Amino acid sequence: MKVLYPAIVVLSLAVSGFSATDPLVPQRAPRGKVQALQATSDKAGVHPATANITGPVTITCVNAASETPNSRPAPSCHLVAPGFKGNLDRGKTINVTGPGAVTLTCNGQGYMRCDARVDIPPPSK
Repeated sequence: MKVLYPAIVVLSLAVSGFSATDPLVPQRAPRGKVQALQATSDKAGVHPATANITGPVTITCVNAASETPNSRPAPSCHLVAPGFKGNLDRGKTINVTGPGAVTLTCNGQGYMRCDARVDIPPPSK
Protein backbone atom coordinates (compact mmCIF):
# COMPACT_ATOMS: atom_id res chain seq x y z
CA MET A 1 0.00 0.00 0.00
CA LYS A 2 2.91 2.37 0.60
CA VAL A 3 3.85 2.28 -3.11
CA LEU A 4 0.26 3.00 -4.23
CA TYR A 5 -0.14 6.21 -2.18
CA PRO A 6 2.58 8.28 -3.99
CA ALA A 7 1.23 7.13 -7.36
CA ILE A 8 -2.26 8.38 -6.42
CA VAL A 9 -0.85 11.75 -5.31
CA VAL A 10 1.12 12.16 -8.55
CA LEU A 11 -1.87 11.14 -10.65
CA SER A 12 -4.24 13.54 -8.87
CA LEU A 13 -1.74 16.41 -9.24
CA ALA A 14 -1.44 15.67 -12.95
CA VAL A 15 -5.21 15.64 -13.42
CA SER A 16 -5.66 18.89 -11.49
CA GLY A 17 -2.91 20.49 -13.59
CA PHE A 18 -4.71 19.56 -16.82
CA SER A 19 -8.07 20.80 -15.56
CA ALA A 20 -6.76 24.19 -14.44
CA THR A 21 -7.56 27.03 -16.81
CA ASP A 22 -5.39 29.89 -17.83
CA PRO A 23 -7.11 33.08 -16.61
CA LEU A 24 -5.72 35.04 -19.56
CA VAL A 25 -7.46 32.87 -22.15
CA PRO A 26 -11.27 32.98 -22.06
CA GLN A 27 -12.90 29.58 -22.12
CA ARG A 28 -16.36 30.73 -23.28
CA ALA A 29 -17.56 33.06 -25.93
CA PRO A 30 -19.08 36.28 -24.59
CA ARG A 31 -22.75 35.91 -23.83
CA GLY A 32 -25.51 38.35 -24.57
CA LYS A 33 -27.94 39.78 -22.07
CA VAL A 34 -31.67 39.35 -21.69
CA GLN A 35 -34.19 41.88 -20.44
CA ALA A 36 -37.73 40.79 -19.56
CA LEU A 37 -40.74 43.06 -20.13
CA GLN A 38 -44.21 42.49 -18.67
CA ALA A 39 -47.24 44.64 -19.44
CA THR A 40 -50.77 44.33 -18.05
CA SER A 41 -54.20 45.81 -18.50
CA ASP A 42 -56.94 45.84 -15.88
CA LYS A 43 -59.90 47.96 -14.74
CA ALA A 44 -57.47 50.76 -13.81
CA GLY A 45 -56.14 50.92 -17.38
CA VAL A 46 -53.12 49.92 -19.42
CA HIS A 47 -49.76 49.37 -17.70
CA PRO A 48 -47.02 49.30 -20.36
CA ALA A 49 -43.45 48.09 -19.95
CA THR A 50 -40.53 50.00 -21.45
CA ALA A 51 -36.84 49.49 -22.10
CA ASN A 52 -34.14 51.60 -23.68
CA ILE A 53 -31.90 49.80 -26.14
CA THR A 54 -28.57 51.01 -27.44
CA GLY A 55 -28.19 48.85 -30.52
CA PRO A 56 -29.44 45.77 -32.34
CA VAL A 57 -31.71 43.43 -30.37
CA THR A 58 -34.14 40.60 -30.93
CA ILE A 59 -37.56 40.90 -29.29
CA THR A 60 -39.78 37.85 -28.74
CA CYS A 61 -43.39 37.80 -27.57
CA VAL A 62 -43.14 35.11 -24.92
CA ASN A 63 -46.73 35.13 -23.68
CA ALA A 64 -50.00 36.99 -24.16
CA ALA A 65 -53.01 35.96 -22.12
CA SER A 66 -56.48 37.29 -21.38
CA GLU A 67 -58.93 36.31 -18.64
CA THR A 68 -61.68 36.58 -21.26
CA PRO A 69 -62.23 33.16 -22.86
CA ASN A 70 -61.95 33.07 -26.67
CA SER A 71 -61.34 36.82 -26.83
CA ARG A 72 -61.24 38.44 -30.26
CA PRO A 73 -58.75 39.53 -31.33
CA ALA A 74 -56.59 36.79 -29.89
CA PRO A 75 -54.21 38.16 -27.24
CA SER A 76 -50.87 39.36 -28.58
CA CYS A 77 -47.99 41.66 -27.69
CA HIS A 78 -48.19 45.19 -29.10
CA LEU A 79 -44.69 46.59 -29.59
CA VAL A 80 -43.41 50.01 -30.48
CA ALA A 81 -39.68 49.87 -31.18
CA PRO A 82 -37.24 51.61 -33.55
CA GLY A 83 -38.43 50.59 -37.02
CA PHE A 84 -41.40 48.53 -35.80
CA LYS A 85 -44.92 49.28 -34.61
CA GLY A 86 -47.46 46.49 -34.49
CA ASN A 87 -48.74 43.31 -32.92
CA LEU A 88 -46.57 40.29 -32.40
CA ASP A 89 -48.20 36.91 -31.82
CA ARG A 90 -47.03 34.65 -29.03
CA GLY A 91 -43.75 32.94 -29.98
CA LYS A 92 -42.95 35.36 -32.83
CA THR A 93 -39.74 37.40 -33.00
CA ILE A 94 -38.62 40.67 -34.57
CA ASN A 95 -35.16 42.14 -35.11
CA VAL A 96 -34.58 45.77 -34.18
CA THR A 97 -31.43 47.32 -35.61
CA GLY A 98 -31.24 50.76 -34.03
CA PRO A 99 -31.16 52.36 -30.61
CA GLY A 100 -34.21 53.83 -28.91
CA ALA A 101 -37.14 53.04 -26.67
CA VAL A 102 -39.14 49.81 -26.72
CA THR A 103 -42.70 49.88 -25.35
CA LEU A 104 -44.78 46.76 -24.74
CA THR A 105 -48.55 46.80 -24.26
CA CYS A 106 -51.15 44.03 -24.52
CA ASN A 107 -53.48 43.68 -27.50
CA GLY A 108 -56.83 41.99 -26.90
CA GLN A 109 -59.84 42.13 -24.57
CA GLY A 110 -60.35 41.97 -20.82
CA TYR A 111 -57.74 41.76 -18.11
CA MET A 112 -54.50 40.88 -19.83
CA ARG A 113 -50.86 40.10 -19.22
CA CYS A 114 -48.18 39.91 -21.88
CA ASP A 115 -44.48 39.16 -21.64
CA ALA A 116 -41.68 39.90 -24.07
CA ARG A 117 -37.98 39.10 -24.02
CA VAL A 118 -35.33 41.48 -25.33
CA ASP A 119 -32.17 39.61 -26.35
CA ILE A 120 -29.09 41.82 -26.53
CA PRO A 121 -26.34 40.12 -28.57
CA PRO A 122 -22.86 39.70 -27.11
CA PRO A 123 -20.23 42.29 -27.94
CA SER A 124 -18.26 41.61 -31.11
CA LYS A 125 -14.65 40.55 -30.92
